[in-house]
Amino acid sequence: MRNLLSKFMGAALAKPALFVPTAIMIIFSVFSLTAPNDQTRILSAFELGIVNDDKGAPFPPIVVSERLLQGVTSNLPLNLVELETRAQAEELVEQGKIGAALIFGDDFSDKAIKGEQVDFEILSSQHLTVAEVQVVGQLKAVLPAAMSAGVAGIQLALSKGVMPTGEMPVVATINDLAVASVPASMSAPFVMLYTTWLAGLVGAILLFIAAKSTLVGKERAIVSTLLPIATTGLSTFMLSMVIGSTVAWDLAFEIWPVVWVSALALTWLFNGLISVFTLASLVLWLPIVFYQSAIGGVMTPRGAAPEWMGFLPDWIEFEALGASYRGLIHGVDMGYPTTMMSVFAAIGLILIWSKALFVDRKAA
Repeated sequence: MRNLLSKFMGAALAKPALFVPTAIMIIFSVFSLTAPNDQTRILSAFELGIVNDDKGAPFPPIVVSERLLQGVTSNLPLNLVELETRAQAEELVEQGKIGAALIFGDDFSDKAIKGEQVDFEILSSQHLTVAEVQVVGQLKAVLPAAMSAGVAGIQLALSKGVMPTGEMPVVATINDLAVASVPASMSAPFVMLYTTWLAGLVGAILLFIAAKSTLVGKERAIVSTLLPIATTGLSTFMLSMVIGSTVAWDLAFEIWPVVWVSALALTWLFNGLISVFTLASLVLWLPIVFYQSAIGGVMTPRGAAPEWMGFLPDWIEFEALGASYRGLIHGVDMGYPTTMMSVFAAIGLILIWSKALFVDRKAA
């Protein structure tokens, strides 16, 4: 084996084949997990303009819009910015100085008290940051329903002859079965999944090119089988250290063997596929790697993937690996796709050794 490694190290891409997977794990995980999206901070930084022309109701003397805003936004850490006119709100939204604006007409309270349909305007724009657009999308769904409930509560109170409070008639008791300990824990499963696939693919490509230039037949198969055990072990160890330092240290040695086995299986798989079908076959494997955000079960459910990706067979449960990573990070038993990863590893090893023992021998 020492002689094989010496011959292998003579290739120009030998050293990159050893260390690039580790570099991918470290670089991607460090930059992703040291600056994760914190939903609380995003909401607290979101500024919502309010243009309130509501004159209030003559009797009872209340401004319904103010009561509703107080009730609806009490649980949302939004920064409310009072504005004078719609034109001012439109200008600030266009300039990106506020994320959106709510505009209430002068007859809002009057219509609410009379039981008529009440309307208000949500002024927004999709040229803002992704986070702001997502917040506005949530507000567009939540505010009309919440305010409808608030108006109904006010009307019910008045029908009973009591002053309305503006509080929502229904509140939720929230019990989260798994709670993200730090913002980085929300991003960690995606980082683990993406680097597992990407490092496996890039490592396999470099290993294939380096081994092809220095080794033949059985020698190449031996190196292609054994060397990834070390390279994926090192790269996934570094990944687990980054996750330990950004999420929780007690997770580091819990996730390491799982990610190691997964990266190893994928490296063998890609190496075998490339060995038999050449580098030209990457046109088929690259989409699967780079679309893990859509099909990998960490960013979105696989059912939400674009329709054109329906060609991927359902029996290959790509989302199962992402689910197992989520479970590891959040302390929930989501299982591990043992069968799928074992099949991936077996296919890779069979192709690697078939190429060495049959194709290369016949060519020799």
